[in-house]
Amino acid sequence: SRQEWEIVGELIRRLSDQSRVFGVLTASGKAMQRLGIPFTPRMLADGIIRMAAGGNGFGLRRGGLTFDRLSKDHAHGVVVAPHLRTGVLKEAIAYLSGRIQLEHDDVAAEIAAVSGSPGPGDAFPLRMIGMREPRSENSWMHNAPLLMRGDRGHHGLMNADDAAELGIADGSEVQVSSPFGVITVPITLTKDIMPGVIAVPHGWGHKGTGGWKLANKAGGANVNRLTSSEPADVESLSGMAWLTGVPVRVERV
Repeated sequence: SRQEWEIVGELIRRLSDQSRVFGVLTASGKAMQRLGIPFTPRMLADGIIRMAAGGNGFGLRRGGLTFDRLSKDHAHGVVVAPHLRTGVLKEAIAYLSGRIQLEHDDVAAEIAAVSGSPGPGDAFPLRMIGMREPRSENSWMHNAPLLMRGDRGHHGLMNADDAAELGIADGSEVQVSSPFGVITVPITLTKDIMPGVIAVPHGWGHKGTGGWKLANKAGGANVNRLTSSEPADVESLSGMAWLTGVPVRVERV
């Protein structure tokens, strides 16, 4: 796989016809390639600094910044836009006090409500959280052949001690139930997750929807089935759906 700086360099090359700065950087890289000079992350950073505000423009702005000058003469950074106004925070604050209200009444009330909520009950003693996976970004990467190579499949993570109490073995199928729905998923046991918590990656369980043949074939379970779709269960302050900390019960299949 490519390193991050190589990806940045490729993006600069593709956008070279839309930006003068990117065009110069791309032309410089091609010239170095013809001369047999290997392009390095430091060269990329140096080129960006030279073409940015305060840079030396590859010698066109006398006294401008380069990578070496920035790192040696300005180890703690340098102001490149001194014309920008400072001290304008009070102009942007709408509160009559002229100060930022860190402890907002609504936020404080929500914290108090959450802090006073009952703990796990006998019916749903665990809490389910979501998780991301390598080679996965939500659901759309599940139809990319290169990202679905190997033994990729949907599985949850569970604390090994919790699993031992329930007689659940590593790799076995479990049924995860919540007050809102049920899914079945293979489970991987680990000591890296807290007791009382199960993590289930999102983005799986396409189940034949649309024309994504590879994603549909990959299977998995739709973790959204364990969450509420009721408007009353939306997080009141942000308006976001309740997707983590869902009370669940885990059982052997």
